[in-house]
Amino acid sequence: RRAMRDTRTNLESTMVPNGSARRMSAALLVACTTYLAVDTFFSLPSYVMEESSRGLRQDSRRNSETEQTSRGLVAFLYCTVEDLHEPEEPIVPVYSAAYPGSGSQMTHYLYEALTGLPASDDWGARGDDGIYVALKTHYPARKHYVEGADKMDRAILQLRNPLHALPSHASFMFEMKNGMPDHTVYAPAKFWTEWRDENFDAEMESWVDHLEYWVENYDGEKGERIVISYEDLIPKETGPKTTAYISHFLAQSEGVTTIFHEKIPCVWDKVVNYEKYNGRRFLNEFLDKNEEWVKRNVGKAKLMIEKYPEEIDSHVARKLFDFDDPFHPHASRRQGARVEYTFTEEQLETMLNKLIVLQDRYLSRGTEERLEGILSRYVAEVKEAKEEAAGSEEK
Repeated sequence: RRAMRDTRTNLESTMVPNGSARRMSAALLVACTTYLAVDTFFSLPSYVMEESSRGLRQDSRRNSETEQTSRGLVAFLYCTVEDLHEPEEPIVPVYSAAYPGSGSQMTHYLYEALTGLPASDDWGARGDDGIYVALKTHYPARKHYVEGADKMDRAILQLRNPLHALPSHASFMFEMKNGMPDHTVYAPAKFWTEWRDENFDAEMESWVDHLEYWVENYDGEKGERIVISYEDLIPKETGPKTTAYISHFLAQSEGVTTIFHEKIPCVWDKVVNYEKYNGRRFLNEFLDKNEEWVKRNVGKAKLMIEKYPEEIDSHVARKLFDFDDPFHPHASRRQGARVEYTFTEEQLETMLNKLIVLQDRYLSRGTEERLEGILSRYVAEVKEAKEEAAGSEEK
């Protein structure tokens, strides 16, 4: 601080007496100071930012087993994710509504970071508990409804293109079936194909029903609902702006105060980029890195390696299987396969038609510009996938 004072004194002593020149010198001083601060922030090593994001989520995991209000303060170099606390007066939560696989776990942490208040879900809390800023629900895609919700009259509808939401949901089902922690591993291609063909029609209908329920029952023009998309939350070009949109909506709840607008890009980075870089892994990497889980579930791990050999490399297989035969099916693979989730051309046609019907319906109303824009992008992406599928079949 003394050095900064001395520097400023020296700079001021060099200013000429002329008024306009003094003002120009002062402006240059502010500009130089601003440049140094900005340059320092944006030249931080990437590992510093990654470690900060990891600290945020590790803190959330450690304390999720204890009282909500006991979570420790998580400090960052340029922004702080506030200590969670209960509100001074009872509050009414908003619905955090999303079809499974749409990134609602990520926004759960985002709502907490924006308000300093705990969020929960329709299994772990009631609408009349009075302490939660938001309650996650998959209703009506999943039939469990928020209890004690008589006063809940506002909702955040979170969408994700079914082209990606359905595979993400399939990964969750794979985790549940195999006793894995959720949001840790991508479903193998073989599991995905079987799950897709068995569940596509019902899940696609469920995706549509979910969107229609929240749009039709909560009026966006009256401030009862906003619509956000997973796709707008992830990129740095649109993520902070979408987060600011969410923050403004949450701040309209009585008894809820959100962070200063200037902190939003930094908080967005801490929450969203952690999820992006520290989320699910491919099965091969999961079995390689999660030694504790493998030790506790050796039998399951071996069965998965046997069932999905095309996705396991020899290094991982050797940890659980003793084989010297170089022709053993697990001995030759050098790298686990990366999963590509695809749909049949017929399934893409069904998906496209349903999205177009929704797009046309809400476009004709003239009051759902944001929703219509999201659906338009989904239609374009599915059209492209359909054309690629048709081209592949021709080859």
